[in-house]
Amino acid sequence: MKTSIRVITLLAAIGYAAIGLAESPTADLVLLNGRIHTQDAARRVVEALAVRGNTIVATGTTEQIRALAGPATHSVDLAGRVALPGFIDAHTHPAQSAQDLGKCTLGDQMLAAAAVVAAAADCYRTAPGDPAQWFQVVQVNPSGLVLSLAELDSIVRERPMVLMGSDGHTTWANSAALAVAGITAARPDPAGGRIERDPSGNPTGTLRDAASDHMLATVPPAGLQVETAQLARALAAMNVAGITSVQDAAVGDHEMSLYKALYDEGRLTMRVRGSYTITDLSTPGDKAAAAAVAFRDHWAVDPNRLRADAIKIFADGVIEYPSQTAELLEPYLDEGGHPTGNRGPTYYEKDKLNGIVAAVDAAGITVHIHAIGDRAIRDALDAFAYSRAHGVGAGNRDQIAHLELIDPADYPRFKALGVIANFQLLWARRDSYVASATEAYIGPARSQHLYPARSVLDAGGMLAGGSDWGVSSFDVFDAMEHAITRGDPPLLPEQSIPLQAALDSYTVNAALALKQEATTGSIERGKRADVIVIDRDIFSVDPHELHSAKVLATYLDGKEIYAAPDWK
Repeated sequence: MKTSIRVITLLAAIGYAAIGLAESPTADLVLLNGRIHTQDAARRVVEALAVRGNTIVATGTTEQIRALAGPATHSVDLAGRVALPGFIDAHTHPAQSAQDLGKCTLGDQMLAAAAVVAAAADCYRTAPGDPAQWFQVVQVNPSGLVLSLAELDSIVRERPMVLMGSDGHTTWANSAALAVAGITAARPDPAGGRIERDPSGNPTGTLRDAASDHMLATVPPAGLQVETAQLARALAAMNVAGITSVQDAAVGDHEMSLYKALYDEGRLTMRVRGSYTITDLSTPGDKAAAAAVAFRDHWAVDPNRLRADAIKIFADGVIEYPSQTAELLEPYLDEGGHPTGNRGPTYYEKDKLNGIVAAVDAAGITVHIHAIGDRAIRDALDAFAYSRAHGVGAGNRDQIAHLELIDPADYPRFKALGVIANFQLLWARRDSYVASATEAYIGPARSQHLYPARSVLDAGGMLAGGSDWGVSSFDVFDAMEHAITRGDPPLLPEQSIPLQAALDSYTVNAALALKQEATTGSIERGKRADVIVIDRDIFSVDPHELHSAKVLATYLDGKEIYAAPDWK
């Protein structure tokens, strides 16, 4: 009898091991009768999964997983629906962008100056807000937009006002706001930014890059309670879109304090990795690394939920006219197609950038560089090459974000240097930014290299996906659609990537970019149960219809944090 029991026990253990089961069969949650894309190394599709606590303990057939259910197990019948790993947005700005919710918005429409003035004035007339606070307008499309100080003052004169560009790099301010910020003719351009001026040197109210940051930092905050409530609202909306992890791509102590407040209250429904912004690129590398280490250590709240072990560097600005603060290898063109003397500003000295990157890499902190233009991208890759030559950073998940214009000679360098290409491929379409404000100013030859995701992929580079929200939508399905279709009409259709590559960029690759591949990114035994259920099999629909896909349920650590009204 004892021998028979031992044999049965051994056979059961072998059976469990075959489908990746833990020794104890009882699960807290099982999802059954589905089509679950695990995103594991073999890209297996299974019928069911089991969760105990916050961890996936098994995947397999419905029959195998049902055997793990006990009296207290919550069983969910997927009824043929598809499940995926929770999405990971590898480049976004929730803490900052959440504060724009509820403000007057122009919806990123491409408008002439007169239309912008009229729309902002209408907002002020109908919803002026608290007169003791600044008046703020968001999502102003900067493509081709030139506003004079007189036009800005005509919207609001006595009360400070700012209009925030949808590019995230441009702000317009009226005279009252300029005065509060101390921006006068005598004030020099800040490092990494530009104050637009009239022929006499007086500010026109238009501020680029670091000058824009200075102005926005002058706007009085709404207060911790209001800001954390706004952030909670934004994260809930991201959960509805199936996002369970984010890399907040530019944080300081204030942004991290908002996340920490939610964490302390048990309301942080997201895994968050912050990227500490290094604003002074003249800083010696050792000092920059020391600051990054101190920031990381101070905000090491929870390795699986809230941390800040990356840094952010802005190598340039944006490429669109009239901003043109992206760094180019060759000059911008004028409206007639002739070369100008403008290759964009230079916000750093190469040796200083090299030193910062190498020192931060040596400290084991991921370096995350914003680079739009081909010169900034090349200099960023050169900095990573310098780091590798000094024996550091090879496995550090360093990355370059945005990558709008890449010189073909640099495509293979991503793989060679182990640098992740962090694309925002919702932008890979012929919208106003490209059609009206980019192509004419860089010419047809360079325009063949806009958002060249397929070329980087074919050269062996790893792609990670991000939204850059609030610059653009955080809808992952919409972004994957544009990654595949390149818009309608398409922008460089030869740069289309396969759906599997697009999905990888928001799951396994993004997890690797965030240094959390042992925790998330795929549905496998031992990983956290970050899972989403969707209303269709994205591998079976026309790619042009991907934007219509909806999330029905989102699980974080095995807990349902969002359920659609028609779910179950």
